[in-house]
Amino acid sequence: MKEEARAEKASPDEIRVLRRRVRELEAQNAALETSRRRLQSLFENAPDAYYLCDLEGRFVDGNAAAERATGYAREALIGKQFLEVPLLSSPDLERAAALLAKSAAGELTGPDEFRLHRKDGTTLAVEIRTHPVTIEGQQLVLGIARDISVRKDMETALRENEERLRDLFENANDLIQSVRPDATFEFVNRAWRNRLGYGEDEVNRLTLWDIVHPESASYCRTVFDDVLAGRVVGRIEAVFVAKGGERIPVEGHVSCRFDGDRPVATRGIFRDVSERKLFEERLALMARRDPLTGVFNRYALEELLRLEAERSSRYEHPVGFLLIDVNRFKEINDRFGHLMGDKVLKAVAKVIQDQVRGSDVIVRYGGDEFLVILLETDGETELVKRRILSKIDQWNESDPLVDFPVTLAIGSIHWDPGSDKSLEEVLAQADHLMYEDKRGQDG
Repeated sequence: MKEEARAEKASPDEIRVLRRRVRELEAQNAALETSRRRLQSLFENAPDAYYLCDLEGRFVDGNAAAERATGYAREALIGKQFLEVPLLSSPDLERAAALLAKSAAGELTGPDEFRLHRKDGTTLAVEIRTHPVTIEGQQLVLGIARDISVRKDMETALRENEERLRDLFENANDLIQSVRPDATFEFVNRAWRNRLGYGEDEVNRLTLWDIVHPESASYCRTVFDDVLAGRVVGRIEAVFVAKGGERIPVEGHVSCRFDGDRPVATRGIFRDVSERKLFEERLALMARRDPLTGVFNRYALEELLRLEAERSSRYEHPVGFLLIDVNRFKEINDRFGHLMGDKVLKAVAKVIQDQVRGSDVIVRYGGDEFLVILLETDGETELVKRRILSKIDQWNESDPLVDFPVTLAIGSIHWDPGSDKSLEEVLAQADHLMYEDKRGQDG
């Protein structure tokens, strides 16, 4: 009654104020309801899986995307603690519990990758972020799980493709290298390491200029700068230098990988052309032949010795030498004339050629002397020497040119690339042995 009395006593102005306040409250409630429905719609229709849980890990709500991600209806999850539902493996459960503790302390977490075990037994890769929220006075954790299975599949495919390419490069026969703009190595393959003689740890301490021979340094610096500047460079020829100092002629192509306008690393594929270069040099020497016998002449000897010493050192194979003198050759010239002397030299050269391999080298060392270089041999020089002497004996019996047997004095020796003796010293020793043999026959 008292309230009715007070209402009856309210003035018209007070009533208008009250009515306006009621309308304002009704409008605010309507706006709040609209906002709530909008937020609920956003929550429900979000493309990512949204879920709410309390600070003890019990599910409070979830959206349609969460149902699709887990395979569970939200009613089957609400009220259950995430430890009770087989959504995560044991290691992931431990991580999830640690992240829940952080969220309960008011921290944002993520993104963290998990693999959900769905109701149908399949798994789904997700990335989860959590946010502490307060709804209607209750502290909750909002979790947002994004499906990253497509991204993970792409990452796996990319990784497998990179592994295949790396395996291809690693096992290629060509020398493959990738060099950063500061000239340090990003990658070299097995063939590169084996040929240049460096281990993987050593490569990490090298720069490009450590393996470029001084004779190619200026040219290679120009090529390197051009490639980093984005200019196209054609086929290049250069000389690398191995750890042990060996020259390695190479040819190949170089390009550059860019990130936008920034050069990341050069890519070079080279072929070791040492054998081809040696072959080309040997072909050039073919013109330096003795016109009478067809074997190499003395002018080619120095270069031949250098090439064969280089080859021998590279493959660690010894080289055999036979220094051969035709006995009584002056007598042949004096008694039968120089034309007969030439026939004897040609016949002896033919006998020698028939008893050695095509890869071995024969040089007319002097007027009536021949030098035989036996490649990649070890202790076989004496065997070849006996074959030559036996064949000369047969030739004397079957097709003699003069009225006395033509005989040979031979000094045989072999040289090992690890020896302290120079090739000049070895040849001098062979010469000494040849004259000892000649004196022995004269005696």
